Amino acid sequence: MKIINLITLIIALVLLGGCSFNEVDASTLGYGKGSSKKYEPLMIAHRGASEIEPEHTLLSYERAIKDKADYIEIDLRQTKDGHLVAIHDKTVDRTTDGKGEVEDLTLDQIKKLRTGKGQKILTIEEIIKKFGQTTKYYIETRTNNKGKLIMEKKLIDILSKNKLIPNNKVVLESFSDKSLKKLHKLNSDVPLVQLLKDEDVKNMSNSKLNEIKKYSNVVGPNAKLVDKDFVEKVHKNNMKVHVFFDADNEKAFTSKMLQLKVDGLFTNNPAFTEKILKEDYK
Repeated sequence: MKIINLITLIIALVLLGGCSFNEVDASTLGYGKGSSKKYEPLMIAHRGASEIEPEHTLLSYERAIKDKADYIEIDLRQTKDGHLVAIHDKTVDRTTDGKGEVEDLTLDQIKKLRTGKGQKILTIEEIIKKFGQTTKYYIETRTNNKGKLIMEKKLIDILSKNKLIPNNKVVLESFSDKSLKKLHKLNSDVPLVQLLKDEDVKNMSNSKLNEIKKYSNVVGPNAKLVDKDFVEKVHKNNMKVHVFFDADNEKAFTSKMLQLKVDGLFTNNPAFTEKILKEDYK
């Protein structure tokens, strides 16, 4: 009996050791948003409903949730005094009435700025406090301007404190494999998405996908480079495809992506994407 128990223990340890990431619920992977086997890709509201409302604002996130996006997408940058705020660009120039790099501004300075429609830049804590468990979050990490990792532990601590990871309310994404690997080391339960640069998509191989699978089971390519061969290659490796778009080509490529049965789509207008899906692909 002791020998049998020992063998069972060894087998269990081998199986656990071979897993590169923990399984997550089907909806996180884009598998029909739950138990359904019909095609229902995830709708990821890119910076909120950013075609309709100012990006990364409460108005944008509220509209995305109203239009039934599965996730609200949040780009993070760190302020001079160490706060994580929702903004895409290195500078505040494009989206606010101010100027300067986010990393050179304190939170107090950033809070004095206004985006479109008089909105304020939000911290990740403010977004979570507002929406809590009522939505899901698709959050992008990035290195600082010098290429250093700065936000991973702080972000995991915030997400854990708010119970978003155990409740399957968050996915983390990044172009930085170093960032994703650190996040995976900090908490292997959080689903990760490896965003892909154009050259990564063009040169994607099975061996590269196997490397990514050690910490992530989803890749995020630009839709303009995605074709049937790419989607099939990723799916054959038991991975998922979440596509993003250039600002000016989402509507041109959405139908093609749905035809290819990608598992998730970033969208600046969730209502538009859902309308196309319902009319032509359900």
